[in-house]
Amino acid sequence: MMRAETYAVVNLAALNLIEAASAAYYVTEKEAAARHEFRAREMLKKIASALGYEVAEVGWRNGETGELPAAAHGQAPSSGLRLVFGRSVE
Repeated sequence: MMRAETYAVVNLAALNLIEAASAAYYVTEKEAAARHEFRAREMLKKIASALGYEVAEVGWRNGETGELPAAAHGQAPSSGLRLVFGRSVE
């Protein structure tokens, strides 16, 4: 069973994730899209953390995990996220 605090964090982060992803999809300015994409990624990290996972940046083209070069951040085709089990879920 999920604790009430965990549920509250996940629920609020999920709502923020939906809003950020929708905003990133419909916005036309590149800078605004990057800001919304960043917010969506942060909400994914918050959800993963609350559920006992960590989120690692991965490059889709080469399949490598770890830090991406600064130029690759904010470009959807070349970067992604991967869930990594971090700790046991209470």
